[in-house]
Amino acid sequence: MTEPTLVTGGCLCGQARFTARGEPVNVRICHCGLCRKASGGLMYGRAIFRAEALERTGETRSHPSSQRLLRHFCPQCGTMVYTEPVDRPGYIAVGLAAVDEPDRLPPEMHIWVASKPAWLKLDDGLPQHPEGCPW
Repeated sequence: MTEPTLVTGGCLCGQARFTARGEPVNVRICHCGLCRKASGGLMYGRAIFRAEALERTGETRSHPSSQRLLRHFCPQCGTMVYTEPVDRPGYIAVGLAAVDEPDRLPPEMHIWVASKPAWLKLDDGLPQHPEGCPW
């Protein structure tokens, strides 16, 4: 029997941590304006897992950044640790920037590229979707 994939991560101060077991449903990089502002970066990479595959420790607070997404962050250091799609109950996405070993979760595609800054060139060979895409 093979061991399931194990991914760990957490916030900057270490107070909020997670462990994900098993393969993610998908791994994507989002370029929408909400993700840029919430992450403080040019894009938000995330891996979505079934909620039962994710063990969370420590305290987080949440902010409904849109009608469909709840963002969980550490109240001590402010790191956005995970996001929860309210229109897809049973799933949690971990931020790739919060993963201890991000090379273990290579992205599969870019979404909302129509919203990225025009000067940002994407040449990694991954599929690019102007807006969102089906799960």
